[in-house]
Amino acid sequence: MQMLFTPEFLLTAGNKIVRLVAILLGSMLILRLFAFMVNKVFIPNVGISAFKFDEKRARTLGGLLQSIVRYIIYFITIIMVLQEFQIDTTSLVAGAGIIGLALGVGSQSLIRDFVTGFFIVLENQFAVGDYIVIGDMAGTVEEIGLRVTKLRDGNGVLHIIPHGAISRVSNYTRGHMQAVVNVPVAYDADLDKVLLLLEQACVSISKDMVEVLERPQVLGVVDLGSQVLIVRIVAKTVPLQQGKVENALRYIIKNLFAEAQIPPPPVVNSYRSKEGE
Repeated sequence: MQMLFTPEFLLTAGNKIVRLVAILLGSMLILRLFAFMVNKVFIPNVGISAFKFDEKRARTLGGLLQSIVRYIIYFITIIMVLQEFQIDTTSLVAGAGIIGLALGVGSQSLIRDFVTGFFIVLENQFAVGDYIVIGDMAGTVEEIGLRVTKLRDGNGVLHIIPHGAISRVSNYTRGHMQAVVNVPVAYDADLDKVLLLLEQACVSISKDMVEVLERPQVLGVVDLGSQVLIVRIVAKTVPLQQGKVENALRYIIKNLFAEAQIPPPPVVNSYRSKEGE
């Protein structure tokens, strides 16, 4: 106990603690500085961007680059801390290499995760902020790492998906989407008048909604049912806004039909049977 409180021991311990704190603070500072630099270089509207990427692509690349550097900084920090405790890091690194080589055969899934993740980013299959479907999971991409992608669904549940498990991806935020509205029309209705009203609805919604990329098209009668005709309207919309456009079209069509006194279509028996179940 007397040795623990000697001036020499306290001075040595104090210096070691100061160095350890300096190493940890330095690592945190480097990580923060690197994150700031990534934002300046990649992310639009944050300072002056040196590279012209779209925002989603930039955030994906920036997040992936930060993830890589984070692992490197963690490794270097651990080595420096061990050196402060006079642990032979050379043999430790060599031993880690031998262990990694020995586990290489059993880590094929891990390697597959890394390789698949590399091609996902390289081919820009999806990016942070995209709404995608992977298998039976759908949601918005929150993060793309070296090994996993984090996907948050509509209920707020965060799904962590290894890249090696991704075999098919459906991306709902690339290019335009298509809104489709099937309008049931009674057989005793004036079809020519109905088509004119639908054209009027298409013109109206293309002027009022910025979500509509092109004027909707009336395809005409696409089905002759036993009790009703089906007239179809299609419209190109911005990604993930097709449902909003479809609802707006139905609302406008309903009001136009009511003003023109278009007879409502009969209730289909199959609908009644479903409601009664």
